[in-house]
Amino acid sequence: MNNIYFVSRLLSATLKNSLYYSKYAIIFLIGILISCSQYPIDELLSAPEQIEIDNREYILETGLYRNFQPICPPDGHPLWGVIWVVAVDSLSFPSSLDADHVWIINNNDVWDTGLVDREIPYGYEYKMQKRTKGDGPKWGPDIYVAVVVQIIDEEGNAYLLRASDQEIIRLD
Repeated sequence: MNNIYFVSRLLSATLKNSLYYSKYAIIFLIGILISCSQYPIDELLSAPEQIEIDNREYILETGLYRNFQPICPPDGHPLWGVIWVVAVDSLSFPSSLDADHVWIINNNDVWDTGLVDREIPYGYEYKMQKRTKGDGPKWGPDIYVAVVVQIIDEEGNAYLLRASDQEIIRLD
């Protein structure tokens, strides 16, 4: 009889602990889902093509590529890209701004990915250069897409900046 009592107490404690930790796991997962939610496609496509932050104007330039060189698979490598956020006044790009996310939009399809830093060549200090993170879809080449980047200032404010009709270029 003592064994049954011991097992029932053990199961009760285990269940109580499981529910306690499950509650926090569920809250954690909900937080992740909320923070990872993307903008609706209509909001992305209505982002401005020029923005002003701290009395300076910025535009977006892109380079989007699919590699079809002989060493590639017959259907080519997936899409990858480089983005430049450009200070229109050609003064040095402020270190207080960063671009952390990009959406590449092909009709109703959206490639949603992060960005990684790239070094800016000498003479182009008025640009911030980033590369897409990971491999994208196999769209194109020779099609036109919209590109939207998220820019974050030092206070954590987010700005969307769009470049329309950007060609995906075939590299042979």
